[in-house]
Amino acid sequence: MLRFDHPLSERVRSLIRIEHLFNRFNHAVSGDDKWSHHIAIGTLFEIMDCSSRADLKLDILQELERQRQAIKHQPDGSDSLLAEINRASHDLQEIQQKFGQHIRENEWLMSLKQRIWVAGGTTPVELPSYYYWQKQDAEIRRQDLCRWSQAMMPTYHAVRLLLEILRNNRREADCLAEHGSYQQNSLAKNIHLIIIEVPAKYGVMPEVSANKYFTHVRFLHASQEAMRGSQAESDVEFKLIMCSFDSTWV
Repeated sequence: MLRFDHPLSERVRSLIRIEHLFNRFNHAVSGDDKWSHHIAIGTLFEIMDCSSRADLKLDILQELERQRQAIKHQPDGSDSLLAEINRASHDLQEIQQKFGQHIRENEWLMSLKQRIWVAGGTTPVELPSYYYWQKQDAEIRRQDLCRWSQAMMPTYHAVRLLLEILRNNRREADCLAEHGSYQQNSLAKNIHLIIIEVPAKYGVMPEVSANKYFTHVRFLHASQEAMRGSQAESDVEFKLIMCSFDSTWV
């Protein structure tokens, strides 16, 4: 089963980007070879750029507070979630510096950041100090990567928690796209994310146009020759999942 997220706001799109980058970083850090750690350090720079918006922290804290207030009106059984929200909010507030500031103040890292996206810019000829770092024991490199990412982790944990809340507050509908096309004229109010689940056997991916008044899903044949493949002609069974941050929605 393939799952495709379609955020309905730029805020949710930003959270998904941050989650994706941190997931890649964590996976790369767990490896022992120098190329995994090369990917990790490059991803660290992407995280810094992706999360540098000045009001991101405030947006996350405000949504955590909204969720905390909403939980107070829910039945018993939400104590563990409330504790997670309180912990995520506290840890995020404890970070006083600008996101990624510790990286910006590291001359070695910023020099590497300038060269890492240049073709061949990190060869031993260009950056002998980076070559030396890559030759260190894997555990030493991992400790460095964890140290450089430590101040960023409260943001990751808060983002992951918010997206978990969003994806769990869902409604599902089994749908049929006739000749690869599906339309719905009305959605529930206050939807922030649409998830399309489609069996891999169809070999298609969804192209979604959606707002609070109208939803159109077109299934396209996956292609590695063009970013947008041709539209599927056969019927496609799929699941439409609607997610909201609001605890009560219709």
